[in-house]
Amino acid sequence: VVNDVLRIGGENIAPGETKKIELEMPPLYTATNMSIPVYVKRGKKPGPIMFVSAAIHGDELNGIEIVGRLIRSKAIERIRGTLIAVPMVNVYGVLNQSRYLPDRRDLNRSFPGSKKGSLAGRLANLFFKEVVSKCDVGIDLHTGAIHR
Repeated sequence: VVNDVLRIGGENIAPGETKKIELEMPPLYTATNMSIPVYVKRGKKPGPIMFVSAAIHGDELNGIEIVGRLIRSKAIERIRGTLIAVPMVNVYGVLNQSRYLPDRRDLNRSFPGSKKGSLAGRLANLFFKEVVSKCDVGIDLHTGAIHR
């Protein structure tokens, strides 16, 4: 955080601001464009930066609702520091009701990823650079899924 302005996906978020950012995902092989919804709430007072994410595995849906409730909670209006809430990281998997990405890789096993390479590697790199690396602490929600 430079000059107390947090930058995610090319967007600046100052203390006291709340912003929804559409983090552009690596395109599919079909050139389909998609984005990861990222909600940022910065308190007016300084404090730690924390992320809460869900659906790294696209078939683990409970966390999506939990993060949604967190985003809508009145309690976050009083936070110190910053909350970055990501209800679904693996948007591809959620839409396809699949644990994995379209390249059949497990996103959770692809971190920190790389700018080049597999779809999983590029998505892991994007999420790591734009969210995880900017945080002091993170909570990644997982749950049971079908056949697990």
